[in-house]
Amino acid sequence: MSTRPKILVIVHNIDDNLNEMANPIAEAGILMDTWDVQNDGDGRPDLERLGQYSGIISLGAHAGVLEEAQHPWMSHERKIMKWALDTETPLLGLCFGSQLLASAAGGRVYKAAKGEFAWTKVDMLPEAASDPVLGVLGKTTDAFHFHYDTFDLPENAVRLGESNGTIEAFRVGSSAWATQFHPEVGLSQQLAWLSTYRRAFVREGIDLDAQITKSHELAASYRRQAWALSGAFAKQVLAFHKK
Repeated sequence: MSTRPKILVIVHNIDDNLNEMANPIAEAGILMDTWDVQNDGDGRPDLERLGQYSGIISLGAHAGVLEEAQHPWMSHERKIMKWALDTETPLLGLCFGSQLLASAAGGRVYKAAKGEFAWTKVDMLPEAASDPVLGVLGKTTDAFHFHYDTFDLPENAVRLGESNGTIEAFRVGSSAWATQFHPEVGLSQQLAWLSTYRRAFVREGIDLDAQITKSHELAASYRRQAWALSGAFAKQVLAFHKK
């Protein structure tokens, strides 16, 4: 391929986009096409033209994998993920994106005994140290969460991060990565979620004042982490594009 590299960014809800992770991709010289699944009939990627992309990013969603029958766009996105896995096109799944990736690769998705909300700590496993993308997260990382579902890893996946037994980060094969948390969500979006979904957080026993304070305290380090992760994924996209 001789044209400028391009990735497909799949957005499922208006209040979860690439946020902090967009700039490093653009600064790496990579173009971004966005598919908003809520406008399903407008801009849905043609499966026959996926070869134009050198990477795929799937973001968070209000819907869950268990609700696929209610959302026609989800089956289409599953086909996109399977194409990426088959062609070893770099793929990054975040929160819902991680769950759909696990499912597309053969894992089981189900309701977690206890969901994860707002700030947690994630322990990165020794296998993550040499990973070219998720290795930038170090040995432990702060993580902002909002999810009710979890999953079992597919057979060809490697667990790279966990928290109290919950799978938080993994790699499928050599070219697909995922986090159960939201590394892309910066301070402004965190504060918006803590306000917009206030009742949901309160129902889960979250101390909103404490979480808001923590979002401010971690704003700079979380932004650096988002940029590092995005930059690492961009390198994979560029390497694939040159093949």
